[in-house]
Amino acid sequence: MASVKFKLNNYLIVLFLLFFSQPMFAVTLKLRFYNAKTETGEKNLTVMVFETKKFFQTDGEGNVNIEFPNAGEYTLRLLRETGPTDIKISVSGDETRTVYTERKAPPKGGITVEGEREKTVAARTKVRYEEIKRMPGTFGEALRALETLPGVIPNIGFGGGANGIIVRGADPQSNTFLYDDLPILYAFHLDGLTSVIHNDLIKTIDLYSGAYPANFNNATGGVIEIETVDAVQKTKGAFQVSLWNTTAYAATPFANGKGYVAVGGKYGYLDRTLGQSGLLPDGIRLPRYNDSQVKFVYNFSQEHQIAFYNLTAQDNFAIAAPNNGANDPTKDELSTFAGGRFSVGLSFRTTALRHTWTPSEKFQNRLTLINYDPITENNISLGSIQGKQFTRALYVGLRQDATWTATSQIKVDFGTEYRKLSFNDYGTEIQLRDPTNPSPNPYNTTNPDFVSRPLSVRGTSGYYNGYTTIKAKFGNFAFEPGVRYDHLEITRNGALGPRATISYTFPEVLNGLTIFGNGGDMARFPQTTVFNRETGNPNLEFEKVRKTGGGFSLKFGQVYEVKIEAFKNQFRDTIVNDPFASVPIGLNPDKSQWLSNPLVSNRSLNYSNKGTGWSHGYEVLLRKNSKQGSRDWFGWVSYTWSQTFYNSNIYRVYDGDTFQYSAVERQVIAEYYNNSKEQLATWDRTHVANVIYGWRINEDYQLGGRWSYLTSVPYQRVIGDDGGQFSNPANGQTFWNARYSNNPYTAEFGNTKRGADYHRLDIRLDKFENYSWGYINWYLEIVNVYLRKNTNGESFDNSRPFSGTNPVPSQTFGTLELPNRTVIPFFNIGMEAHF
Repeated sequence: MASVKFKLNNYLIVLFLLFFSQPMFAVTLKLRFYNAKTETGEKNLTVMVFETKKFFQTDGEGNVNIEFPNAGEYTLRLLRETGPTDIKISVSGDETRTVYTERKAPPKGGITVEGEREKTVAARTKVRYEEIKRMPGTFGEALRALETLPGVIPNIGFGGGANGIIVRGADPQSNTFLYDDLPILYAFHLDGLTSVIHNDLIKTIDLYSGAYPANFNNATGGVIEIETVDAVQKTKGAFQVSLWNTTAYAATPFANGKGYVAVGGKYGYLDRTLGQSGLLPDGIRLPRYNDSQVKFVYNFSQEHQIAFYNLTAQDNFAIAAPNNGANDPTKDELSTFAGGRFSVGLSFRTTALRHTWTPSEKFQNRLTLINYDPITENNISLGSIQGKQFTRALYVGLRQDATWTATSQIKVDFGTEYRKLSFNDYGTEIQLRDPTNPSPNPYNTTNPDFVSRPLSVRGTSGYYNGYTTIKAKFGNFAFEPGVRYDHLEITRNGALGPRATISYTFPEVLNGLTIFGNGGDMARFPQTTVFNRETGNPNLEFEKVRKTGGGFSLKFGQVYEVKIEAFKNQFRDTIVNDPFASVPIGLNPDKSQWLSNPLVSNRSLNYSNKGTGWSHGYEVLLRKNSKQGSRDWFGWVSYTWSQTFYNSNIYRVYDGDTFQYSAVERQVIAEYYNNSKEQLATWDRTHVANVIYGWRINEDYQLGGRWSYLTSVPYQRVIGDDGGQFSNPANGQTFWNARYSNNPYTAEFGNTKRGADYHRLDIRLDKFENYSWGYINWYLEIVNVYLRKNTNGESFDNSRPFSGTNPVPSQTFGTLELPNRTVIPFFNIGMEAHF
């Protein structure tokens, strides 16, 4: 009994020592994190003690009390949106200490101090990389988080993603994506899942949906400005593997911190994973792609900095419908198009050399030499559609951007640019004979619905622009008037775009109430050869839009914000396919006939600026920002109500019009008499809502959720078929062509039908493993958790006649059907290592 009592007493003593040993030997430091560059404390900075995996937050002055288990060497990881920074400290006893997070800016001849320029508040939404990188439903792609912002409608396609987004009712092809103010041809690869920019190079993304600043151009939709990391303080890298691609990233400083180099890239192999699963019809080869980004920066001194960029992306996709000779569409989903071939290729390269001169704090000038080389290729063979086209519209340009701080209240931005365009377009161009025909037949060889034109266009042209913006700020009042002019020499046409933003802040209302308004004229000219004198229209003008909007932004607390904004856009001079635009005498578009028949009468110009449209609506954003590295939740709720209308203004012959006109009379009527009807744009969605939630449960796990709701797009109903007049000569399969109403006074005419609303829930779980060299992030992402069968318009099966079961709602990609007919959510699983 005594032995048992002795053992029990020893056990209690051990427990007592273990229980009290931590506080007895723990060390508490009162630290102030101080940025010597800005000469301010690092407020609201999250600090993780790497050895204990505990998080701490500095106050408004950069002060924080950090507890260490005992004396020794520790690593403090500073968690910023630009990436983590490690600082090693030695802990010996309780004390007060200042930790310098940045070195003081050196005198003249030292390293340039980096800074973030002030940006307009109106019609701009900013998201940080850390908030969006792990957003569910984006598959880890930061750029796809744009789909959840107010004023944005996702262009539902393969993968549920957006190869183009609709910004406030604009055509999805009318946006401009910029990478540190450098052009990129397209933002997303052909799979609709992944972007062409590596995540770890992204610092922030700004979406300008209204009257964007005058230094931007060539967009009647939105401007998406991608800002990349502007500092690399230590060597680091990342590697990620998922079901459809592998990405890599590396960055390192050099020359004692005077410069750095950052490299990112991606390789896609969806065709080798999902493409080999047997879930797709034979003949479909899913997209292959790759991309790369290189950024090199060197600071000669505080005054002079050079930067070199090289961005590339390459995509291709192909369908080769097998010619099995069988007339059984139930066994071959592509039997109607048997023997058909289709392939598309996209690529671009952007190379730039940039010099920044900062002679003083009040003036900065930037010169950028740009070589931009975009290429598109397509090849199609299907019935009467036979064409192969290669288009290249590269340019070499010199751009100048300057900022001058005239007084403490007035700042002036101004710049100019000159580009030497070199375009090359050859092959066979395919166009609809009648652009108003909603259902052309590829097997109609008697009177083909498609026209093929030989192309062999080469040429050059100058393009120049200039802009200026005055940023005036007097106390809480800000006013930013600006103007821009763009001119294309080959068309002898220009566009003048005045614009302005005005705002006033009431700081005494909670944590700040800002009322703002904006408006102006913007212009765009497509990077194609539609303006060439041989097969296009040399008199084309810039596409234009007038944007107006206004609203307010209210901040309460340190992280909460609400923003409400109303808008209206008026689109005009939109370029459309126009079979009636012509000139009395013109060059024969077929160069092979120039010796025998160089001139033709009524030469078709093929394109005109007749398109018009308008959109209006309002946006609501409720947001709670994240605290970097903390366990607090973050997220936002966005809602957009909008309507978008469009009119091609192309003359058409309606049912019941039996009057006989000569070809010349019809041409004259079409030129001066517009009888087309304004209708809802095919991409219109009245209601769009998103709920985003992220929660860092602890240092090891993060959970995210995303729920999206969209009104279905409008479409024109199928009312019958053409009786199966034509068939596929490859296998004799009858081709039933859909028929639509051509009577504007019927309920079936135009885009009047909507399907079921679109909504889905996506979740993502991240598991982190922290090591001395970095961390590993394992993740599981599940799309469409409750297996909603969302639709987008309707699908007509050309292998069967019109009936009560044909057409049917066209399902969007969002689930996977296994060979045994079991339906599961679409998912992605992967690993990402940061070191």
